[in-house]
Amino acid sequence: MKKVILFFTVITLFAASTFSQENTKMRPKDRLIVGLFTDIWSNLPDEMETKTINRGITINYLQDFPISTSNFSFAAGLGFTSHNLYSDNFYTITSDGHEFMPISGLDYDKNKLSLNYLNIPVELRYRTRNTPQTFRIHAGVKAGLLIDAHTKYVGEVTPGGRETKFKEGKLNNIENFLVGVHGRIGYGRVNLSTFINLTNIFEENNAIDAGVFSVGLSFILF
Repeated sequence: MKKVILFFTVITLFAASTFSQENTKMRPKDRLIVGLFTDIWSNLPDEMETKTINRGITINYLQDFPISTSNFSFAAGLGFTSHNLYSDNFYTITSDGHEFMPISGLDYDKNKLSLNYLNIPVELRYRTRNTPQTFRIHAGVKAGLLIDAHTKYVGEVTPGGRETKFKEGKLNNIENFLVGVHGRIGYGRVNLSTFINLTNIFEENNAIDAGVFSVGLSFILF
């Protein structure tokens, strides 16, 4: 997973360098887009509490295809998204696979489930033309392949015990594919962005109906 993040980081730095050499008065192509967001989770187990901020990141590179000479275009590309769930329940092994179980009697600093996807975003775009401060609306669909799912815990394993850090991968009962709708709206290179899942995230466990609504800011590098 670190290699995937490093790969997209290198692309981001390269693109930022390229953008600095471009004429900013030209119509932006909206190719490289980096987003920071929080995940708002719903339909989780009743006793489960989540943090207010469940931070995530998305990096997308898209090719823009103008529709004739209009302000509309079509775009498709490749991306990476990391969704995170910080809560007081640990995603652990049960007789039926993995389920969320309350953490009882333990002090801990961090407990999260991280779901990481390789995405294919497709979107329809509207943008004003030939201005440095472009108004834009993007809306489309994003299909993701789960490439990594893991938990990370920092805290006690036994009551009063020493702090322990551990990470578990190879998790069960998580769907391999995630499809949802996404959008962006804003003025200039910083825009409001959203994502809502259309397909299930978990399968056959106590969070089978869980949904995620992501909201944050996207930064259009070039």
